[in-house]
Amino acid sequence: MESTEFLYSTVHLLFIRGGMAILCGALIGIERERRGKPAGFRTNTLICFGSALYMLVTDYIFQKYGLKGIDPTRTASQVVTGIGFLGAGTIIQSQGTVTGLTSAATIWVVAAIGICIGAGFPIIGFLSTLCVLLTLVVLAKIEPKLLGACTFVSSTIVFSDEGGRARSELAGIFSEHDMDMARMKISAVDHNISRIDFKYCTRHPAHHRFLQEIWRVTGVIEITTQTGSAEAPKS
Repeated sequence: MESTEFLYSTVHLLFIRGGMAILCGALIGIERERRGKPAGFRTNTLICFGSALYMLVTDYIFQKYGLKGIDPTRTASQVVTGIGFLGAGTIIQSQGTVTGLTSAATIWVVAAIGICIGAGFPIIGFLSTLCVLLTLVVLAKIEPKLLGACTFVSSTIVFSDEGGRARSELAGIFSEHDMDMARMKISAVDHNISRIDFKYCTRHPAHHRFLQEIWRVTGVIEITTQTGSAEAPKS
């Protein structure tokens, strides 16, 4: 049981560092949630706070018991190991298609931010959060401009949707490529047969594997495309 004196001397660290960890994790989580990623608002917030808490516990142990041999880097290394399993869980592999790498990388760096804050460097943790947001938001907007104008293609996918498995896999692929499903037209063709009409860019390297990933989805019957005119990417 913690003594009153120990609580008075340490509880402020929990509020300061824990609060900063929650803020940083939430900022990144909001961006992920808006893009419909598997690791969203609550997940990133808890990862950042949990990582900070592990480092805080190490600090508390040192303050209360004065263990000379305690090594905070061991705690950090164990956090990294645990986060590796969590990140691996967000990487979806299905019939040769790998998705979720960006989400896994985000989880990894959010844990690093939490460790940084928990170790007593909240300003550095906050600045790192801004760098992550810069990478996820700003670079995503300027990437099309750096790679050139998009060449949009109108495409139709006809697939068997028995049990909803094919639709679920297609939604995962669309999400990984940051495609807005609200702009797609989904209609029924026949019993358990559906079609999706949409447009996508074929110019950028990240989209070169797009149709290959769709063809690997169980239940896809036909894919038709019609090349459109080149258009400038939207900012």
